[in-house]
Amino acid sequence: MVEKKSSIGKVCSVIILYWGVSISMVFVNKHILSGSFGDNDVSIFVAWYQCFSAVVGIQLCGFISRKTKIPVKIPKIEWNLLLKKDFLRFSFAFVASLTMNNLMLKHIGVAFYQVARSWTLIFTILFSQCLLKKDITYKAIIACLIVTCGFFIGIDQEDASGTLSVWGIIYGIFASLATALGGIFIKRVQPIVEGDSFKQAYYNNINGVIIFFPLVLSTGQLQQILYSEFIFHPSFWICMTISGVLSLSIGWVSVLQIKHTSPITHHVSNTAKSVLMTVLAIMYFNEEKTMLWWGGNFLVIFGVMFYTYSRMNEKMDQELPDLTIEPENKHSHII
Repeated sequence: MVEKKSSIGKVCSVIILYWGVSISMVFVNKHILSGSFGDNDVSIFVAWYQCFSAVVGIQLCGFISRKTKIPVKIPKIEWNLLLKKDFLRFSFAFVASLTMNNLMLKHIGVAFYQVARSWTLIFTILFSQCLLKKDITYKAIIACLIVTCGFFIGIDQEDASGTLSVWGIIYGIFASLATALGGIFIKRVQPIVEGDSFKQAYYNNINGVIIFFPLVLSTGQLQQILYSEFIFHPSFWICMTISGVLSLSIGWVSVLQIKHTSPITHHVSNTAKSVLMTVLAIMYFNEEKTMLWWGGNFLVIFGVMFYTYSRMNEKMDQELPDLTIEPENKHSHII
């Protein structure tokens, strides 16, 4: 009985940690990108610095470990693995996702974040069918239709309230596309790093630093930072570093939550977190939303939950004993 309570406590702690890191990352990024440190567009530099500070932080942990003899295992950099085709694909999807996500946050409110990113589910289902050759069930189609309805209702209500940003919507769709691609490529990356999530995050951020740097230079954002008065403001670099730490931590806490619960529970937790983040954003920014706006958000959340529930039932059915004569025909690839 004591073990059960301890287990429940650990699961609750992990979920709370995931919610805290995920919500904090969105709010910190919004604070940086919303003009708090000037009107210049530094969204790509912020994304590059997130990767850079993550790599430096890991190297710093390794240095402290060597000096203090505290056992912290830092993965050795193997360039042959970093340059593998599948890992590069994953890293480019990660860079695109981070860039589009930051550009989206610059143009939309945190409360609209869930709706603006709602096409992630739709793209995931489409890519699973096109790239992984999985069949699309009618329940997946229903889920996509529900999410799409919520998406367009949300856009209509944002337009009615005068807060709609067309660029924010476009960036949100591209962020969803890149995130869905990253979710597909991650399955091919895991064998390369032997299932080590920390090594995967470390390598991915190293690639991110390299891939982002030409973009930072070509867009002139590095020069904007160097000639900006905020380069001497400690608060700017503190926020940037916190953003980098949270960006690295989100991958770790996601894996931690899946480890102590399940992938399905992780999706449910992520959806519940989005609801809480929406409510907190409206309270923090003192916004007022119509019932129809809330209805659009509800449809997006309901569509995701419906899909998650249907996948959970399908997995449970697949785990039942096979009583058919030809077992090879029983299991089909379903999304």
